[in-house]
Parts: sequence; structure tokens; C-alpha cells
Amino acid sequence: MPLVRLTDDDEPTPNLAPMIDVILVLTIFFMCATKFSADERAFDLDLPTADHAAAVAARQPEVVEVEAAGTLRLGSESVSLDDLAVHLTDRREAMPDLVVMIRGERDVSHGRMTEVYEACRGAGVRHVAISVRGRSPR
Repeated sequence: MPLVRLTDDDEPTPNLAPMIDVILVLTIFFMCATKFSADERAFDLDLPTADHAAAVAARQPEVVEVEAAGTLRLGSESVSLDDLAVHLTDRREAMPDLVVMIRGERDVSHGRMTEVYEACRGAGVRHVAISVRGRSPR
């Protein structure tokens, strides 16, 4: 951007209009390009945090949610532990490389999470992940 000196007394100043235009365009682009997942916003769960978390494969996982009271949901449907195994067995037969994401609230007991994990493994699901929220860097 050329800086033009009109007189010896005037100090050159940068033109901020193009920079503001670029920032506004980028802001609008990122707002439109962001995908807000309906599955992540459907229920307000208080997820635990972890230092080292790995992303799940690109295919869409089946989401099992475990509330603090111990109740289970597969997608938006409330299920019992036995029904969960039956549903996952049916879905695994239709899709052998089924991925299951277990989302449990922070207050869910370790024993309940283990029961859900074992129900998934008992249904023949080979790819089971537990959803956590990453810790913010200090």
C-alpha cells in the first residue's frame, strides 16, 4: 500500500478500510463454514476432561449417553442396558465397522460406565470410544 506524502507536515498513515473489510469477510466465512452438530447440542451433559484425547474415525458414531442418574439414551431413544446390547447387535450386523461413542456425565460412576462399555463390547462392537472434553492449556 503506497503511502503518499502530501506535505512535509503530514505524517503518513495506513489505510485501515481494506484490512477491516478482509476481517469482516473472514468472520462471515468462518461463521457460515462452522458446522454446529445437533447431536452435541441435543442434551446438556457435563463431560469430564482429559489431557490426551484422540479423535474418533471420520464415520458418524452411534452415540450412547449416560446421565448422572444412570439412565441411558441411544441417539434420542431411552434404552435399558439389555436393550442397548440388542440395538447395537442389530446395527453392527447391518454395519460391521460400527463405531460407538459413549458420552457420560462427570458424575456417572465408573462402574456404570464399565457396564455400558461391556454391553457395547458384548454386542460385538470393536470400536468403542468415551467422549471427554479436552483441558484448556495453562
